[in-house]
Amino acid sequence: AVAAERAISGRSRADTRRESSPRRVPLGRWRLPALAFVVALVGLALAAPLSVLGYWAFRGLVEGTDRPGAIVSDPASLVGPTLSTSLVSIAAAAAAVLVVLPLATLAARRPGPVSGVAGAVVLSGFAIPGLVLALALVFWTLNSSVLVSIYQTLPLLVAAYVIQFAGLALGTSRVAVGSVPRSLVEASKSLGMGRGERALRVELPLMLPGLLAGAGLVLLSTMKELPITLLLAPPGFSTLATKVWGAAADAFWADAALTSIVLVAVSGVLTWLLIIRRRGAFA
Repeated sequence: AVAAERAISGRSRADTRRESSPRRVPLGRWRLPALAFVVALVGLALAAPLSVLGYWAFRGLVEGTDRPGAIVSDPASLVGPTLSTSLVSIAAAAAAVLVVLPLATLAARRPGPVSGVAGAVVLSGFAIPGLVLALALVFWTLNSSVLVSIYQTLPLLVAAYVIQFAGLALGTSRVAVGSVPRSLVEASKSLGMGRGERALRVELPLMLPGLLAGAGLVLLSTMKELPITLLLAPPGFSTLATKVWGAAADAFWADAALTSIVLVAVSGVLTWLLIIRRRGAFA
């Protein structure tokens, strides 16, 4: 898959022209079928599962339970996992963009064998199953006198997320770098701007919407990741995904449903606050 992606991207270039408004294509008689398809897709992908989760959660909250530690009896117990999920996902998204930005810049401005191999390495991390990646990191940290100190710590957990999901941010970051007009870069050089000032005042504001889009993909993937979190998270550190897994494994469907609804809600809020709203500000 990585080789196919490299071959396709090598033969074609993304359209990085900045347009003030999206292009509209009249559908004619296909308008109603297209609308029906979109409505059906949203219904099956979002409305149907959320309605089932809502039913399970509502029934659990109304009927109650005398089971110790039940989430439906104490929804406030989800505050800690919600904060943990949000913070670690934001950290992973920011770290992933920082890691791939130099590679994206190299691929967009100086394409060649080096950038191609580097991009393939980053994409291969996404191809590795999370369980395999987590087990590999467990092996290397426990068998290294230097790395053993970071075993089951947040830095190792964030690093594992970056290895797994950085490939999601690479493509959008490459397009974001390519969308910066070379004329503006040359003009800033002629005005005496140094490399650092030019990057902060000219290039970064233009690249930011694309970088945020890549960060959003990493953010959403991290929030629902499970095997890496189970094996590498610090003791006592739980996320919404691990809460859902634990409740479902014990067949506590009301707890799993309530936690899942919170996970969907937090994902939506963070996506809007960090990605959609900020992208609109720079559009």
